[in-house]
Amino acid sequence: MRRIRLAQRRRTVGLSQEALAEQLGVDRTTVIRWERGDNEPQPWQRPNIAMALKVSVEELDALLACADQASVNISPDAISGVCVSPKALPTTPVGGELMRRQAVHPELLMRYETLTDTYRQMDYQTGSASVYAETIAQLGRMMALADNVPSPLYQRFARALGDSAQLAAWLAIDRQDYGSARHYTAIALSSAQEGDDPTLHAYVLGIMSYIHLHAERGPDAVRLLAAALRLAENPRLGVSPAVRSWLFEAMGEAQALAGNRPAGAAFLAQAERLFDLVAAQDVPNWLGFFNSPEHVTRLKGRCLVKLGDARAAIASLEEAVSALPAHYVRERSGTLIDLATAQLMSRMAGGWATDAEAAAQAALDAWGLAAKTNSARNQRRIRRMLPQFTPYRYLNSTRTLLATVG
Repeated sequence: MRRIRLAQRRRTVGLSQEALAEQLGVDRTTVIRWERGDNEPQPWQRPNIAMALKVSVEELDALLACADQASVNISPDAISGVCVSPKALPTTPVGGELMRRQAVHPELLMRYETLTDTYRQMDYQTGSASVYAETIAQLGRMMALADNVPSPLYQRFARALGDSAQLAAWLAIDRQDYGSARHYTAIALSSAQEGDDPTLHAYVLGIMSYIHLHAERGPDAVRLLAAALRLAENPRLGVSPAVRSWLFEAMGEAQALAGNRPAGAAFLAQAERLFDLVAAQDVPNWLGFFNSPEHVTRLKGRCLVKLGDARAAIASLEEAVSALPAHYVRERSGTLIDLATAQLMSRMAGGWATDAEAAAQAALDAWGLAAKTNSARNQRRIRRMLPQFTPYRYLNSTRTLLATVG
């Protein structure tokens, strides 16, 4: 009882059996057995399968119930009530209401694109907690409409879907929900491939590397970034210099974490050279934050921290803190944490006591912003720093920090 429509749905979303298996963390033969009708997915696997195939769990159940009528002795009339196309299946509940199936038209797609960009700007200003639920709902709405996109609009739709998914991944990373982040990057990667967008494809691989960077798994991040750079450096694909510069900066940080500081410094230098080629019109919306010197300076400072160059890092990060607009609340918090880290490094390397005092004040300011945006990641980073402040309890700012955070 081959499940023809299950296989058709997989192909519709641009997944091979191997790609679907990789997304789900199973062997390719498992997917083959599902499509042949030899086996049933376990209940706990079904939500992930449904997400990968961009259908609801109910729609997936219907697809699993559909067998190739040529392989079973039943009439078309008997099967028509059970095996229907995904386009005719029930809609996905979003926000407690059933979405009406409707054809996607240019104006509707533009509204989805604008809404994603609005959520992105709100994340910068008020933190991931303020827009996480809305962004996930937006992603769900778009995925529910994927089968109703006319062919001339599909490539643009796939790119918009990839943008929504990559934003969801960043928000999940900020919440330290790395399992969800991996899930959303898988959607974004598939969408970038369907949308024939190598720039977004390379960028999403970079996001995936940051999951490893945040876990301080430098070698794993290096492997992903090497794949991203192979794609980004192919001149035929025309990947944006902004994305390439961002990837080189991430590779510098990853190499430093992997213990290869000379390579890290070389990648950082290449990132700065590429940034000189960045033109505003060539920067995608989803990388808009990178198209300004203060953000490049911030990322450079963070990389210098990983490279162990405390004094150079302090100079870059202080410049970034001064230049960052006040409404970039989450970025300011992360930059202040990096600055505090660099100042502590300098003090421990024989610097002045004022470095420790400045570090405590930077950490206090970062804590206030992290609490304001409810950033679980930044709050955790500050808490992890506290033991390094213990030798400086005699400083007023340090005592305040330990009392406030501890």
